[in-house]
Amino acid sequence: MASRHQEWGRAVLLVAVLTLQSCTAARDPWPVERLDPHSAVTTTIMAEPWVYARDVPAVAVNARDYLHVGLVETNRAGLRGVWLGIVAWSTVDRSALRVPTQPVRPGQATLNWSDGTLDLAPAAGGREAIGASEPVFPGPQTEFEDAWYLLSAVQLARLAREPPASVSLTLPDGRVIVYESWKVGREALDPFLAATGVAGRR
Repeated sequence: MASRHQEWGRAVLLVAVLTLQSCTAARDPWPVERLDPHSAVTTTIMAEPWVYARDVPAVAVNARDYLHVGLVETNRAGLRGVWLGIVAWSTVDRSALRVPTQPVRPGQATLNWSDGTLDLAPAAGGREAIGASEPVFPGPQTEFEDAWYLLSAVQLARLAREPPASVSLTLPDGRVIVYESWKVGREALDPFLAATGVAGRR
């Protein structure tokens, strides 16, 4: 098991990363637009993803796994779509443990609010589904897993009201892992909705 010194070091690193992300979002919350050189798809990307976390006390003190969750609009020669990206990453060093070394691969996802839930199924092909050849919303670690979910107008309207309080991922074996909100707000959401105009579409 990792030493207390190592765990505190990871915790300090994570706080620094999240603080830097917070400062970046405060400076420029306007979404980023990219033209992918390989797919020719134009994407408008929420400036900063929401961050969700879950404790992993069985591995180490203060150990956590994380999700980055954010919105992307795609434009394929005028055909537009809005996607929710979920990127799983971790600061936990599992190399010496009998547990998976890779972050959980997002699959069936449930967005949770106090007044209801929203179930989403991932698109096939990973980032190729949104025409992205480069990672979108990656974590600070080199290893991460991502999935993309095409949103209907009704689903987008629900997300536009407020970010989820938590996100649940259902694993292939039926287990459900819940990530609670860690750094979640409207700072990047409202500029994304304003720039794309997607909230008013039907």
